[in-house]
Amino acid sequence: MEKTEKTKVGFYAITGCQGCLLSVLFNEDEILDIINAVDIVAFHFIKGNNSDEPMDIAFIEGTVVSEDDLEQAMKLRKRAKIVVALGACACSGNIPALRNFTKQPQPLHSESGHEKQEHIKDIGHPSPLSRHIKVDLSVPGCPPDESEIKKFIKDILLGKEFRNYPDPVCRECRLSENGCLLDYNKICLGPLTRGGCGSICPSNGLECYGCRGITDDANFSQYFDLMDKKGISATEVKKHMETFVGLEINEKLKGTKWEQLH
Repeated sequence: MEKTEKTKVGFYAITGCQGCLLSVLFNEDEILDIINAVDIVAFHFIKGNNSDEPMDIAFIEGTVVSEDDLEQAMKLRKRAKIVVALGACACSGNIPALRNFTKQPQPLHSESGHEKQEHIKDIGHPSPLSRHIKVDLSVPGCPPDESEIKKFIKDILLGKEFRNYPDPVCRECRLSENGCLLDYNKICLGPLTRGGCGSICPSNGLECYGCRGITDDANFSQYFDLMDKKGISATEVKKHMETFVGLEINEKLKGTKWEQLH
């Protein structure tokens, strides 16, 4: 019987905390079965020798912050048939993209004694992968849910179409029988945010910051009006929104009265 060639998969990181890559390994028993079903060409957490060969799928976590990030992303795009943005940094820019909303640019170097690491060439405006290369699929979240990663990889290997969770976090809150944080005058972005995380933050009494991205049918007007009735200013709400998905939020708010709020 002819041996079937395994799908070649690589896991990579640009600027970020690399927590998304760790999420791939969280569910050790099940993820090992998946990893054994593919040919891992690169994954620095588990491999000493990482290949530069062409591959079927490249998972990339992190935000494009420097010219080095951009160069690596472009090289991976050329090598991979499918590029997957893994996690909030890769999908929406996440915390690194906050720099786009600060009044004073922050220098991209660190000091150690009298030495400065100035070899990093800043691109000026940190941004998600899709602003620079074609992204075929995405797995959102900060970090992505381990069960979603597992399902994603299985669907890809089986040739099935993977679909991101379409409904807002509020739906999962109701399924978990959570009380609504909005009733306590907290700025929770659950009504605007794509679910799939199991409403993990609200279930633990924490506001949703939108790390999984905004739903296609998000009603910003209704949301801002609701916050206004609760005595929370639009500026405060916008600041909360920009924490994880600022670039996406500002794109969606173009042409509205909330566009210039900071």
